[in-house]
Amino acid sequence: MIPRVVRLEAAISTAHQNVFASLLNVDREYELKTTLRVAGGWVRDMLLGLVSNDIDIAIETPANGEPVSGEVFALRVAEYQQAHGDRAHTVSVIRANPAMSKHIETATVRVHEIPVEFCALRTDVYTDASRIPQVRPGTPLEDALRRDFTINALFFNLHTGMVEDFTTGLDDLQHRVIRCPLEPRTTFTDDPLRLLRGVRFVGQLGALNFSLDPSVTECVDEDLLQVLQQKVSRERIGKEFVKMMSATNPERCIELLHRMQILQRVLLVSVVMKAQPGKSQLSNDVERMDRLVDLFSDGDARLKAAMMLCTRGLPILASSGVTAALREDQRVEAALFCLLVPFLCDAAGETEGMVRNICINSLKLPVASCDCVRRMIDAYSTLRVQLFNMAELSVLPLAQGTLKRLFSVMHNLNDGHVFPSALQVVLLAYALLEGPSTVAMGGSSSTQAQLAGDFAALWKNVADHPTLLNAFRMKLPINGKDLQKVYGIQPKDTGTMLLKVRLKLVLSPSASPEDIAAWMKEGAPL
Repeated sequence: MIPRVVRLEAAISTAHQNVFASLLNVDREYELKTTLRVAGGWVRDMLLGLVSNDIDIAIETPANGEPVSGEVFALRVAEYQQAHGDRAHTVSVIRANPAMSKHIETATVRVHEIPVEFCALRTDVYTDASRIPQVRPGTPLEDALRRDFTINALFFNLHTGMVEDFTTGLDDLQHRVIRCPLEPRTTFTDDPLRLLRGVRFVGQLGALNFSLDPSVTECVDEDLLQVLQQKVSRERIGKEFVKMMSATNPERCIELLHRMQILQRVLLVSVVMKAQPGKSQLSNDVERMDRLVDLFSDGDARLKAAMMLCTRGLPILASSGVTAALREDQRVEAALFCLLVPFLCDAAGETEGMVRNICINSLKLPVASCDCVRRMIDAYSTLRVQLFNMAELSVLPLAQGTLKRLFSVMHNLNDGHVFPSALQVVLLAYALLEGPSTVAMGGSSSTQAQLAGDFAALWKNVADHPTLLNAFRMKLPINGKDLQKVYGIQPKDTGTMLLKVRLKLVLSPSASPEDIAAWMKEGAPL
């Protein structure tokens, strides 16, 4: 098949030009007689005007030539660089693991300090007897057809300087469509992780208005969900989830995951690990998996609440600048809180275990993220127990009772693992889920812009009380030793008394050290 060929209009950076020149020099100097093409994401992003350092090289060997694997070429690159005055570079090789849908080895080496991955063109031949394919050297067409999506099946030929399209990648880029080169079910059964990657691309390319082709979403059924859980490790699922939730449009990812039942069946799962007899730590074996969503109920109110919170709340956080100020892990924590709080805010005494099972056992997230999400859910639960009314935030100055209630919420969030704007996220969730429609947040018919504007006004009133937001970071005019020495406070009571001092400063921001001393002598009334 003759590919569609177009010139790459985007300017290639000098760094990447140097990489490509070196690779061509390796091919000539060692007489490998290969054809080198950049494949996948780099080509896609360059055509979209985006910046990409993800360089994957597909190696084509002449039909009558000795096959050149990714490892062989990478070793030649390392040898070439050392021979030309560069330092020695290590070649990292990931071996094939067909049982986990890793059908061919890849090799990576740094070229001019940029990591470059090498892999030979290949094709997969399946038989009725096995789901594991036989892998053999392939043509560019065969290699393009076995890739996940057409927009990732484009090549940039280093020898001609042209983009080659053996599928419909160029048209799909133009129309902002993510579709498979082959029948989607075949593609995803081979490697179900590709289904999660497709969702992630929608989130990452959301600003460019990319969407999944209906053939992708419509092919997902119970059998494919089972394959996803059986063939893809929890670590790989967790990594894709992190990339989705830290993308530009995480809410679009959540909508797709919900539509395809991946959210309910695969992600919102509490994984309980088996205990090891006579040992304190748990084994690596799964005892049971408890789904948060009732699979036999189409009207699960908690799932609807989680979806509303994500699809309406996450865009508000983005438009208000909260998301932009967060690190990747903090974005994931904010999104996961929105997903989990409707399910766990009433789980008295069980929140810590459930959050741990979901964050650590199911999604393989760090312990710090688990602690952050748990504390945010505890803070939300505190608001519910207090029957907090969002209308209290619309009156300035905030009433003493309001400040006391918010202070107790801040106490829940007082942990080094909790990001600074967590209170804003918790209050937004509470406003959307608990606040009456007549209060400033508006009802379900409110536009996204109205919701964002209403909450921004409420939050400004909170932000106008810096002593509240800094309640657990500000330096106190008195310490534990002073309490014991001057006021006779018992050591076991100093923590409680220092907490009262912090609250006093929130309620009376202008209080001087002398005022605090006088207040203490009066018995520290609040």
